[in-house]
Amino acid sequence: MLKKNRVAIFLSIVVIVGAVVVQSLLNVYFDSVNKQQEENLTKVHSDAVLKAKAGLEVYAVLVSSLKAYLTNRNEFPSEIEYQKYLKDLVTDINFKDSIVVSYLDKNHEFKYVFDVNRIDPIGLKGQNAKDFRPSSEIEKLDNLIHQDGINIFEPINLREGWVGLPFNFSARYSKNETLGYIAPVIDIKYLLDFFYSKSETENFVHSFKVNDTFDVTREAVYDGTKIYNKRRDTEYYKNYDITDNDFIYSKLEVFGLNLTIGSAYKKHPPKYLLIAIITYTWYILLSIFLFLIFYQYEKNKKLNTSLKSAYREIGHKNNVLNKNIFKIQTLIQEVHHRIKNNMQMIGNLLTLQEDEINDPRVTKAFEETKNRIQSMSLVHEKLYGSSTLEDVNAKEYIVQLIQFVEDTVSHSALHIKKTIQVPETFIFDAETMASLGLIINELITNSYKYAFKTEEDNYLEIIMSLENDVFTLIYSDSGPGLPKDFDIETSDSLGLQLISILTDQLRGSVNYSYSPKSAFIITFKYAEKV
Repeated sequence: MLKKNRVAIFLSIVVIVGAVVVQSLLNVYFDSVNKQQEENLTKVHSDAVLKAKAGLEVYAVLVSSLKAYLTNRNEFPSEIEYQKYLKDLVTDINFKDSIVVSYLDKNHEFKYVFDVNRIDPIGLKGQNAKDFRPSSEIEKLDNLIHQDGINIFEPINLREGWVGLPFNFSARYSKNETLGYIAPVIDIKYLLDFFYSKSETENFVHSFKVNDTFDVTREAVYDGTKIYNKRRDTEYYKNYDITDNDFIYSKLEVFGLNLTIGSAYKKHPPKYLLIAIITYTWYILLSIFLFLIFYQYEKNKKLNTSLKSAYREIGHKNNVLNKNIFKIQTLIQEVHHRIKNNMQMIGNLLTLQEDEINDPRVTKAFEETKNRIQSMSLVHEKLYGSSTLEDVNAKEYIVQLIQFVEDTVSHSALHIKKTIQVPETFIFDAETMASLGLIINELITNSYKYAFKTEEDNYLEIIMSLENDVFTLIYSDSGPGLPKDFDIETSDSLGLQLISILTDQLRGSVNYSYSPKSAFIITFKYAEKV
């Protein structure tokens, strides 16, 4: 049993080992892809952190320059002077109108308000910050007035429609006199635009949070306060189906401001489930194919074994059948041989009897009977010599029959031209050939008795043809032919009556034609026996 199924066991082991190898290769592939995705995300995030640091440093340098300009003056600059310095400072930075510088006194009243090109662009002069800034910020600003450093407050939604990043430092010039504080507010959009300037945004998204409490985008800060800008940032991470676990984060601290930067894929990286499904589908199909081949192999093997056994059995039975057929053929040959001998014996008896009779009419009748018996005997002789023991070649039979009749009734002074046009392929069974032989025997005998004349040119013509499954036998001789009013059906001639009866046995018809020459025309259909 084990030997019989060893191929199936071997294939099963191969399939199991192959599945383990395929899973291992898929794991290696997935690990490689996941690692590559993580590396790509880490690189993009690192670039984002570097960009944020660089942008904040630019902001810090700008604000530090504004502070240094004030500190190095012997007297406090006018609003126009301070604006001109700002304009010269940002010429190459391209901040345009997205920076507003305010000077507030110790009571938090706006004294200077200007951007690069305008004075008091938003109408804040004379207003007090206490009226619209929270008390916690006012308290911080009170402390800031007496400090030397720069502080960044949390981003705010400005009424001008952009997100401002407020920087604050003490308004102190060279005489070390403190007049209040300077509050430059820079549009945060210019900082965040750095993150969306390359094609990386097609696959990645970033989040910016201040003090881990609220989100900042290029168009708004989501801190619960009123948002004046009607536009929304299309790259806001909440526009995508991603969760906090999809991000990697880094923290920055600049001038007391805690900024958290996160980076993630816009779409969840594919888990390559489809690849695994396709791989295992093909592997399963391949395994099924292998088992089908094995099944077909075993089936063919069993079939071959059965066929060999059947061939042996058939060979044995064929040998038995061949022996039986040989015996049967021998018996049939013996039957035909004995029938031929019996008919010849009958003919010899008729000859002996003929010698004892002096009546010419009886002698003539005996001769005709002997010829008829010989025509039938010739059929069995032909069957005895044929390979099939069933079929007789028509042409060979007719030639031999003519020769026999000629030897029996012919006169040595007769000169006869014999024309026999019978295809070699015309082969009939014994019954058909016996009927045709008797018909031809009667016709030939009549020709020798009535048509042929000594010292004249005589001819005998037998033509057989086949057309549309109908055989036609045309017999003609050199005789004068039958009278015009002669009717075969009513004739009292035994020979012609015999021709009519035999034609009916062939399921055919007999006619006599006078043109173009006198001839008997016999037609019949030959159906082979099964």
